[in-house]
Amino acid sequence: MHKNINTIVECYSCGLFIKKELNTNLVQKCPRCNTKLGGNKRHSKDSLYFAISSLLLFGIMNIYPIMSLNINDTELRASLIGTVSILLEQNFFFVALIVFFTIIVAPVLNSLVIIFSFIQKKTKVKFFTKTLLHDSFHFFQHWGFIEVFIVSIIVTYIKLIGLVNSTKFDVGFYVMLAYIFCFYMSNKRFEGKSVFGE
Repeated sequence: MHKNINTIVECYSCGLFIKKELNTNLVQKCPRCNTKLGGNKRHSKDSLYFAISSLLLFGIMNIYPIMSLNINDTELRASLIGTVSILLEQNFFFVALIVFFTIIVAPVLNSLVIIFSFIQKKTKVKFFTKTLLHDSFHFFQHWGFIEVFIVSIIVTYIKLIGLVNSTKFDVGFYVMLAYIFCFYMSNKRFEGKSVFGE
């Protein structure tokens, strides 16, 4: 006899097979070990809004410097793109390439994949295959290290206090904080199972 196994879910904690309740929004729990089971989240529009916002903030972030330094009455300002340029000027080509890919290319393409996925799900326009979008999303999600970059900026700021005449976070730093929040939320609200049929 044929049975629909799509309504069956396995508890990842104890391995018990449980029938999913499809007509409820409540969190279902395993009757044996009381572990929360994965719900059927839908592709939230919030993910799209946060992805668009992160791209807009990324553009603004590159206009303003992230940090300003004053060394011997000489003011230095560093922006996101400027950081890559400085590394290239110092002949750190490999480091510049990694920084460029992980803090610029990967996060931007990650947001674009989310936007294209949403467009393709809601319209009949098909830019890319689901497989390509799926693989691209997971690849760029794991290679985006913008949050690591901002932690390194904060550590650098702490170490520079007292070594230079004056150092301060500029407008770009606060825009970057807003960008990271939108970028994180766009990935958090994105539900691949609903879009890619995983």
